[in-house]
Amino acid sequence: MRRSKAPSMRQAAKREIKDPEPPEDPEAPYSWPSITPTMEWGSSNGSENLGPRELKAGENPLKESRIFHVLWRNQTTKKHKTWTGNGTLVVTGSKVVLKDDTGKVVDNMTCFKQRDFKENDQLQIGSKDVEVQEEIKTLQECVTQRKLEIASWCKKIDAQNGMESEVPVTSASCRSHVLKRTHQECSFDVQNPRLSGFTTTGMEPPPHEKRMREESPSVAVIPPRSEFTQVEYLCLLAPAELQEKILHFLADYIKNCKVVRQVCFKLFLLVCDHPVLLKTLVKHADFEDLMQVMEPKLPPWLEMDIYDSAKFEFVHRMLDYLVVEQGEKCCILANRQDCLKMAIGYCQSYDISHEQLDSPQKVAMFNSGEEGSPMVALVLSSDLPKIGSVRCKNLIIYNYNAREKANELLATGEIDTKIYTPVTSGGCPEELQFYRRLGLKKDGDTLGDLQNYRRELIPSTKHELATWTKIEPLFSVDFLKEVAISDSLENIQLVYSKKGNVEL
Repeated sequence: MRRSKAPSMRQAAKREIKDPEPPEDPEAPYSWPSITPTMEWGSSNGSENLGPRELKAGENPLKESRIFHVLWRNQTTKKHKTWTGNGTLVVTGSKVVLKDDTGKVVDNMTCFKQRDFKENDQLQIGSKDVEVQEEIKTLQECVTQRKLEIASWCKKIDAQNGMESEVPVTSASCRSHVLKRTHQECSFDVQNPRLSGFTTTGMEPPPHEKRMREESPSVAVIPPRSEFTQVEYLCLLAPAELQEKILHFLADYIKNCKVVRQVCFKLFLLVCDHPVLLKTLVKHADFEDLMQVMEPKLPPWLEMDIYDSAKFEFVHRMLDYLVVEQGEKCCILANRQDCLKMAIGYCQSYDISHEQLDSPQKVAMFNSGEEGSPMVALVLSSDLPKIGSVRCKNLIIYNYNAREKANELLATGEIDTKIYTPVTSGGCPEELQFYRRLGLKKDGDTLGDLQNYRRELIPSTKHELATWTKIEPLFSVDFLKEVAISDSLENIQLVYSKKGNVEL
């Protein structure tokens, strides 16, 4: 697993540290939801027949962007990989766009944290692997590159029409970008030749090794385990500052305006998942009036970050600790694709290998543990019937009402597992709904939950769960180590744990 900069080594940049505001760009496949993406050559909204255009007088693409030559290919699990395309990488603020040799948009992403791209960086842009080449630094280089893109496009169109292009693609002078092989292809497996085995070559081992083999006692065969442990942790989290602000606004708004229960329920679900998801409601008829009042009170969508959601900060810290520091695989289960898109965007931003498991083939690859298999699996609960069981030590359930499906997802009886369910607490509606689902609250008044929401520093009620162990702060170092929770998670207010054995 390659990482350009591990999250554990970076500063926890909260809202006090302001990055330059990036321009409002079309939505990346795995970033914050967008509403009105603009038309762009090569996108699904553009006309492919138009092709790239020459730069206008006075136009300078480098004014707001950095542009790099790149090599790219489709992501693959094959051991031997080759680059299949040349192109450019256009970096504008937090937006990163990959284009092919005709200037057509291939894929894009939004970085959660601005990064410094440099030559030989390898990263994932959407579904593509990319290697950064030299940077385009002058306007003349931009003009040359655009001429090459136009020539490549003309050649492509002529080929489609059965004609031989009269436009020489290599007519403009520029550094040639030869498709390269990866380092793995150019290396040989000679790291430890003594362990490669002699039987395949017909050679006898050295005398001293042969004597040691003959004299060494036989190794006892360890029988396979017949029992595995499954530990579940319910982690109640203090809401983020922005979440509190929005919930207080909604509480006041609902007291003075008539809001139906379904609308209320949808609102608090989105706020607790991440406030940025409210953006998906801007054009929704049922929420239009409310969003017109609320949106001016919110920070710009692109300024919202990891730390504006208690649950998403939990995911970020756990991936940082479990996957990056400990090298363990992790699976994230969610009810909404938008939640998975945020996690995918995070993995892309920090070069964490990942895959959304939506087919048995992808599950088999993840379960194999082979080199190149993803470290993070993302699963939509509605896909569970068609994908089969996932073999993974760590499972994060992003939506509390997907807990019942955990056993349907995990390959129980094959590996020790830890299951984490983060719940936004502090007396917020998600906590109350969570307790209702456990049968600890009998009423189902979602509207009342929001109307009565109040700011609290601890959960409104510390329920005793019959078969669970309740652990309250301050958490000991031994407990954090046992639970495998990062000590940088400062918003945990309460943990319930339950341990069980799964027999084969």
